Amino acid sequence: MRIDRHPAARLRALLPALLLAPLSIPLAASATTAAAPTPFSAQYRVLRDGDAIGTATLSLARDGTGYVFSNVTKGNAGLAALLGLDVSESSRFDWRSGAPLDLDYRYRMRSAFKTITRGARFDWSAGRITVDNGKSQAQYAAAPGTVDRNLAVLLLAQRVDAGARGAVVVPVAMDDHISQQHYAIATTPVTVRVPAGRYQAYAVQRSDADNGLRAWYAPPLLAPVRMEQRDGKGTVYLLELAQAPR
Repeated sequence: MRIDRHPAARLRALLPALLLAPLSIPLAASATTAAAPTPFSAQYRVLRDGDAIGTATLSLARDGTGYVFSNVTKGNAGLAALLGLDVSESSRFDWRSGAPLDLDYRYRMRSAFKTITRGARFDWSAGRITVDNGKSQAQYAAAPGTVDRNLAVLLLAQRVDAGARGAVVVPVAMDDHISQQHYAIATTPVTVRVPAGRYQAYAVQRSDADNGLRAWYAPPLLAPVRMEQRDGKGTVYLLELAQAPR
């Protein structure tokens, strides 16, 4: 699921790979008291090295007895506008025993030059995960608590809201394996100012990768108020909450 050499991939990287991390027990096992999430929609502005390049929307909606968590990013300025960039991700899941049970993931990137689609299916009765990267399929054994990269954004918000602090681990479904991804959640909040206002938020830092990914969550909001990522070449991509969740 990587298109690292394309601007669309770098923009997409702002919303996708936020994944949680280790107390002394798996994160999913500590989530039994978490309440079912409340639907919302939140608006963001997207910047590259301080210049606005687009907008993004994160939303959570009911889907029958389950939920759909989605994000849509549209390039409307700079290179992203020239590319006609339109990126969407969605995760369909149930809420079981205080934690999300991932069922289905879909990704689509459209630009003036190409369209890329990917997806994953979680068959918990068979204990298998099937990932389609747009060129081939891979199938491997599922592990309890495994989520896709998009759903991990919501899972992280749930854990911060439930009081998780320090190191945490979450199993994440990748192209052909499950990745145990590590993050550190700050123990005290800091003041974060974004277009939507000022928030007391907990910083989350990826601790096992060099991409510089950080996010800030302000309980009880389930949408991050700010996300930041460095591409390894000095470029900084940023999402800032422009309109509070409603």
